[in-house]
Amino acid sequence: MVRPAWLLMLPMAVQSKVVEGEMRLSSQETERYMAKFSFSPKEVSYISGRFAAHNANYFDNQPHDLNLCMYDEKAWQKFQEMTRKGSLCVERQRTATWSTKIHPTLSGRTPNNDKNQDYEFKFESTLTAPAKSAHYWFAVLMDCYLEEYDAHPPSMHYEITLLNGKSHLPADESGMTTMNLVVFIGMAAYGTFYFGRAIARMYELGQAHLLTLLFALAYAMQTVAVLCEMLHLRRFASGGKGLRWRNTVFALDFFSGLLQSVSEPIISVMLIALGFGWTLGLESQEPLSGQLGKLLAGLHSPGKLLRSALTPSTLLLGTIAAAQLGLLAMGRRYEEDFNKFHDFEHAPGLALLGIRLALCALFGWALRRSLRVERQKDVRDFFGALAFFGSIWFAGLPILVLFALVLPPYRRHQVVAGGSVLVQAVTLALLSALFREGSQYYKMSSLRFVGSGGSGGGGGFSMGSAMRPRGLGAKIAVD
Repeated sequence: MVRPAWLLMLPMAVQSKVVEGEMRLSSQETERYMAKFSFSPKEVSYISGRFAAHNANYFDNQPHDLNLCMYDEKAWQKFQEMTRKGSLCVERQRTATWSTKIHPTLSGRTPNNDKNQDYEFKFESTLTAPAKSAHYWFAVLMDCYLEEYDAHPPSMHYEITLLNGKSHLPADESGMTTMNLVVFIGMAAYGTFYFGRAIARMYELGQAHLLTLLFALAYAMQTVAVLCEMLHLRRFASGGKGLRWRNTVFALDFFSGLLQSVSEPIISVMLIALGFGWTLGLESQEPLSGQLGKLLAGLHSPGKLLRSALTPSTLLLGTIAAAQLGLLAMGRRYEEDFNKFHDFEHAPGLALLGIRLALCALFGWALRRSLRVERQKDVRDFFGALAFFGSIWFAGLPILVLFALVLPPYRRHQVVAGGSVLVQAVTLALLSALFREGSQYYKMSSLRFVGSGGSGGGGGFSMGSAMRPRGLGAKIAVD
């Protein structure tokens, strides 16, 4: 049965993580890392597995000591340290926080002459995380008895299922599907209303301002990013596998992070440019001098970025964008199933926070520079509102990260990821109120001249032939 499109957005009732693959344990390789997962201390969690030995030689009367061992973060660090220094499998097994023994049996069947027949065996167990659970638990399949003799058993297929309670996503993702769904519906509805009016006005006037187009592009990217992550969570919830590259070509989790890593710098550049007085035509818009002026020219007046692709400003912004994309890719090594762009518990995440704080500092410097030379009350009031909303945009995420440090580890991701999505959505809505037609900013900025042909509209360039209908060949005002 095909489900209605709206139903695909709803959280699923049965949720778990499924890890499967092929492995071959031996005297040289007595263990295999399976996965990491977050369990809630308030739930009795379930762990089960199914194994399929590819021929009867696995049951050759040789002894086995097959165990699934779970390590919390502290025990996992000790496990890795013991592995680096050199240790026996049984020594590493003793450091496990929790373990369960798996008994490879034929479940009542006897081997026959078909050596290629698969022989299955299963296990089920429960786990209750301690009150101060680590953020993640790491699962390792171990057969330490293989060290006792020259063992080379055949390969087998495994499928491990981890459930946080009887349902739901990992503890650190609980509630995130609903959060993303609510934010997406709100952003989509508000964006349709707000930008629908802006598009209608563009068609009517035959001209649009670069500020409006940049804001619309960033807003659309943020909205689609939330949708992609929500669909990834929903798919993961339905079968324990998300929309990642290893599972599908529709890697929406990756595209969610990619869209966010592009849209956030657009908003940041726009806020910094407004801090310099872009579109206001005031004294603070006088070009900066020296090498610093050349480097920040595109941030001071984004229209210059469209007139030349090879400038110090474009190189600066290109470097920042490339760094963010690179850090996003690096951060994914620290997380198997979910985008870690908003976790920041690793070096790439801290570097991303550093870039954000550096842009925040530049935004503050631009505002102070403008306030030193501007005396008009309306202008200073606008800069005050811009400083408030911009501070929420830039500093909201670092504040969430700091606040999360005092929370239980398995709750930190929810606060940082969910909180950042909500804060960014609210901030974009607040910023849109500053730019709407009839606002204080609109009345004193060059936006009021769009479509009038007045000098306040500033320079611009055409998006298409002048013979095209209005709106389809709209001219962009950039100053």
